[in-house]
Amino acid sequence: MPEAVPTYVIAARIGAVLGMSLSLATGLLLLIGGFILPSLAAFAMFIPALAIMMLAERHADSGQSE
Repeated sequence: MPEAVPTYVIAARIGAVLGMSLSLATGLLLLIGGFILPSLAAFAMFIPALAIMMLAERHADSGQSE
């Protein structure tokens, strides 16, 4: 039977999805507006949001296996 997902993983998922969607939407709007370098910076903010979610899930997995 699967165990419950810790609360911090759920919060990290929600925050990461919001961060990823906001960074992609901002990057696209800036790219449409012709601002190349700011759009690349906005697209680059996708990576930390994804990393936070991956680290939280990895930490939760290591805690459940013990």
